[in-house]
Amino acid sequence: MRLFRFVGWYYFKYFLIVLLALELFFVGIDSLKYADKMPDSANMIILFFTYDILFALNYTLPISLLLAMVLFYITFIKSNQYTALLSIGFSKRQILKPIFFISLFFTAIYVGLNATPFVYMEEKTQNLIYKDNSLSVSEHLLVKYNDDYVYFDKINPLLQKAQNIKVFRLKDKTLESYAEANEAFFEDKHWILHDATIYSLPSNFELGANALSAMRLETFKTLKNFRPKVLDTIYQNKPAVSITDALFSLHALVRQNADTKKVRSFLYVFAILPFFVPFLSVLIAYFSPSLARYENLALLGLKFIIITLVVWGLFFALGKFSISGILIPEIGVLSPFFLFLALSLWYFKKLNKRL
Repeated sequence: MRLFRFVGWYYFKYFLIVLLALELFFVGIDSLKYADKMPDSANMIILFFTYDILFALNYTLPISLLLAMVLFYITFIKSNQYTALLSIGFSKRQILKPIFFISLFFTAIYVGLNATPFVYMEEKTQNLIYKDNSLSVSEHLLVKYNDDYVYFDKINPLLQKAQNIKVFRLKDKTLESYAEANEAFFEDKHWILHDATIYSLPSNFELGANALSAMRLETFKTLKNFRPKVLDTIYQNKPAVSITDALFSLHALVRQNADTKKVRSFLYVFAILPFFVPFLSVLIAYFSPSLARYENLALLGLKFIIITLVVWGLFFALGKFSISGILIPEIGVLSPFFLFLALSLWYFKKLNKRL
């Protein structure tokens, strides 16, 4: 337990230092970028920095965990503390354990945040800068739901509001009715069309008979569980969707026998892929020497930093390729992740045998 506190504190300290530095750098760059577009209100400026700090965590948190591992091993080896711990009987696995579990803990927190509106911080930041919701508005969406085709002229996910909606209901591939409304809101898991007009067509057209009947309804329900953010993200080229919204979307798309590749990619990228971070610590521990004289520590530190950033960049790129549809998510995300997991476990098995 003392070893866990001792090693864990040093790793946690390096993690906080790197995280703070990267956050300040990220927010500082964004502040310079948007200096001439900053809101006039002090409250809005505070909100901007809050959203920007949270958005930056998408990049700074995993990188900080990785770089803190490199700092820990290089510093401990250079100060001979690593050698001292090994010489009094602690194994490399025991020294690695605090680092692994602390990084696993923060990775789990990060994945939990991905199930919340935390994922949409970038969008909220952009809306504050441009002082309106125009960036959130998507246009011209056509969605299939059961036997209905629903067209949205404009949809604002943040306000959960849509304009100029048209619902085409088909029966046996023949148009049965058509509904339209000027606006609709997402309420109680449904899209509610207000002041809707329903036009019905007869099943058999007869000469001289009334071919079209119209009826007005105060409300008309459609698209159950198709959340505004899901519609906006799945049918538009948006960068992220929360795990919760992705699960709702997956359920709805499976019921419609629609393509779920993009949604599966989001789930894999935000729920599974971040866990490569703690397993990379096994490789760093394996290739770290027991004594400082065995390696050029400056060169070794540079190698570790480059390798960790390259691995993070590869997983990040594979996730983006899968989301964009270039790669099948099981091939682009899951296969590399589990191959990396198997490689880490193999090195973990051999860790104590390495001098």
